[in-house]
Amino acid sequence: KQWYQRRVRGVSNFSTPGSYCLYVANLPETSCKNCLLYQLFSPFGAITSVKAMNNVKSEATDHWFGFVNFNIYGDAANAVHAMNGSTLNGRTLRVDFKSEKKK
Repeated sequence: KQWYQRRVRGVSNFSTPGSYCLYVANLPETSCKNCLLYQLFSPFGAITSVKAMNNVKSEATDHWFGFVNFNIYGDAANAVHAMNGSTLNGRTLRVDFKSEKKK
């Protein structure tokens, strides 16, 4: 766990040029959601960053989502294909490429 924390701690830019950012919705309740994201998606390829967060606008306290960055498009696409719609701890994950915010 310490190796993992040193590797991804402090990463603030989750969509750098040349990286492929995935949006992961409906994360289950766990003590270390960043660790969970890393463990779930690392089998698909090298991860450059992960970040889990809570939707503060939601009244539900368990509305967790996150972002996972890959350097290689094929790795990210394989992760989307394999993980979207999968069930984890009774929750169905939604995984897709992060879309740009509409202005």
